[in-house]
Amino acid sequence: MTDAFSRAVERRLARMRVIARLCTAVGALMLVALGVVGLGASVVPRVMGMQSYAIISGSMEPAYPTGSLVYAEPAEGAALQAGDVAAFWRDQDVIVHRVRENVSAEGELVTKGDANDEVDIRPVPHQNVLGRVVFSVPYVGYFLIALGSTPGKLLLGWIVLMGVAFCVVGSVLSSLADRHQNES
Repeated sequence: MTDAFSRAVERRLARMRVIARLCTAVGALMLVALGVVGLGASVVPRVMGMQSYAIISGSMEPAYPTGSLVYAEPAEGAALQAGDVAAFWRDQDVIVHRVRENVSAEGELVTKGDANDEVDIRPVPHQNVLGRVVFSVPYVGYFLIALGSTPGKLLLGWIVLMGVAFCVVGSVLSSLADRHQNES
């Protein structure tokens, strides 16, 4: 009987260790994923001298779909050429559109969204140019847009708490399994 009882205890301890490892892995994965997205979306580009912008409209599809995060390197308006994608200020919003023409004599860019039928009504003064878009990451912009809202911040807090909770539960279960093993 002792052997059957010991085997049952060992099976339970083994299951507890598997659950402990699974909880710890899920929690760590949640926290690492948030860290990677956070660092990749904001810190790394700034270190490289770039700025990131979330695409919130479909005017640049299919090149930059809604929800993409684009990265712009600093560039002077006068340095941009037709075909470059510029990030610029217009009415307190950051717009990302393709340069159709650089009218240097006027100090302006003629721009157009790829999905728009016509060029933008107002040219962009060179001093409003923030930079030249050099690459993008699809869908990450949705994440950053959501973080700007109260529900997004609450969700982020919930994800962090759940990640920490999974790690704590995994650690507690692992400690319990070790303690029970030492007692038997």
